[in-house]
Amino acid sequence: MLESGEVYRAIICAVFMKLTRIGLSVSVFVLSIFLSLNSCRNGKIEVSSNHINSTINNTFPTIKVFLENSGSMDGYMCDGSDLKDAIYAYLSDLKLCSKSLELNYINSKIIPFNGELDTYIKELNPSSFRNAGGNRSNTDLGVMIDSIISNTNDTSISIFISDCILDLPAKNAQDFLTNCQISIKNSVISGRDSVPNFGVVVAKLTSEFNGKYFYPNNTVENLKEVSRPYYMWIFGNGNIIANILDNAPLEDLRKYGFEDMISFVPKNDIPFDINNKTTTSKIINPTNGYYLATIRAAFRTTLPPNNIIVAPSNYSFFDSSITVETIQPITDSNSKYTHFITIKIPKESKTIEEVLTFNAPRISNWVYNSNDESGTNIKDNLSKTTGIKYLIEGIADAYKKEKILTSCKFNIKHK
Repeated sequence: MLESGEVYRAIICAVFMKLTRIGLSVSVFVLSIFLSLNSCRNGKIEVSSNHINSTINNTFPTIKVFLENSGSMDGYMCDGSDLKDAIYAYLSDLKLCSKSLELNYINSKIIPFNGELDTYIKELNPSSFRNAGGNRSNTDLGVMIDSIISNTNDTSISIFISDCILDLPAKNAQDFLTNCQISIKNSVISGRDSVPNFGVVVAKLTSEFNGKYFYPNNTVENLKEVSRPYYMWIFGNGNIIANILDNAPLEDLRKYGFEDMISFVPKNDIPFDINNKTTTSKIINPTNGYYLATIRAAFRTTLPPNNIIVAPSNYSFFDSSITVETIQPITDSNSKYTHFITIKIPKESKTIEEVLTFNAPRISNWVYNSNDESGTNIKDNLSKTTGIKYLIEGIADAYKKEKILTSCKFNIKHK
């Protein structure tokens, strides 16, 4: 059975032959009609892409927990502390997707805790912190983070929990902050050298705080019934972290004070497919001068929070006339994909191969909004942390060459 385009061409050919027999010179006229019908006989496109397997590592890792027990953390150990509830809830979830939990305190050294999770949580108090040992009065965050990363391998995940307040000197504070940033960068680079696909996630949480705040000039201010930020860092193979975050999302800790997060990981390929807008066919008909296609993609191994994934400004194409219209999470927990991406291709576009690029975003605004530059006026900066931006900028510096989180290459065949 002939398609409509073939029927039109057959009719034109028959008419052309008939008119030629009767001596009418209409070849140019007929040819123009023929080409017109031939060029717009249907206007469809067909989209396709190669299959890509997921790189999520479903291996059950050893999870190493390092809770800072310096003096500045005592105030979080009050009754009703969200910090204790958050740690308990999160580590309980992680037990379901880990080989084992190794519990530690950390200050000037790593102090193993020999007991079960329930006991670890029950003993989170200033007295236990003091009895654990180590130097609690003068801790170096750079040294702690370097020690934690050094204890992370390709089959383990490390979690560091701290208020992350940098102990600024009374003089040359800016030099100190710059050195801290460089120290963190070097530690993360070392982790990247030793652990495949090394990734870092930093989450900001808040908790009740009743205790002492230590100023750079060695004076102390007592804070009572206030809310203060602290941070949970996750280090390890990004593909294992992806599995951890899939089974135990940090966002589930919102009722325990979770506010936001930032992540860093090398570029990796992700599973995706491309179809028409309703995801029912590879053939797409134009609508109002555009082809609307839907990409289903699994962003788990790229690690960012949902607000980064759904921002159209984080995407680009080689052909700038192609645009991302919407990005929406997939709610089906059984789907191998995490998001729908609707794209708009102009009908006049002649592209036959295209790449959707998910670009690494800049450091999130919450990091800068959380930073206290001097640490000298705590009551006006209760929601801020002295020097936190320098720590996170140090991580970012270790990934500064990573401009792309992932890309999705697909083909367009004009029919």
